[in-house]
Amino acid sequence: MAAIVMAQAAGSKNTTILGRLVTELVRANLYKRNQGRVVRQASFAAIVAFCLFGVWRLHGTLGSWGFETSWQIGIPALIFACVVWVAYRMMNFPDIADFLIAVEAEMRKVTWPSRTELIRSCVVVLVTMFTLAFCLTIYDFVWASFLRWTGIL
Repeated sequence: MAAIVMAQAAGSKNTTILGRLVTELVRANLYKRNQGRVVRQASFAAIVAFCLFGVWRLHGTLGSWGFETSWQIGIPALIFACVVWVAYRMMNFPDIADFLIAVEAEMRKVTWPSRTELIRSCVVVLVTMFTLAFCLTIYDFVWASFLRWTGIL
């Protein structure tokens, strides 16, 4: 009996989340309009860029499968429009928007290195990597020569 009650409670919780999602998809207003704007716009642009690549590949695939031009353009355009709307609404879904607002607030707290610090750090990393690569090349050459000399290789 307890398992049935728990399953019903879990089902109603999922229905609530699904209901909130559907409700949010049909709304047109913005959630906390002026907060987290940069991160929300960047996230939206990234989703749209991935979608553009996907529909471009779909357009080519539909052409290679012999679909008519109207289908080659119509199906990807419909998918693109749906993804853009869902991405737009996702950026205004309260849970996601609050997370992105918090991300932008934390990014403003970061102390970014100056240009000279960045160049020095990159030089240190590159010199270290090339030094390690050179050492590993020498070790490889020495061991390969030794193993050839002993007849193992």
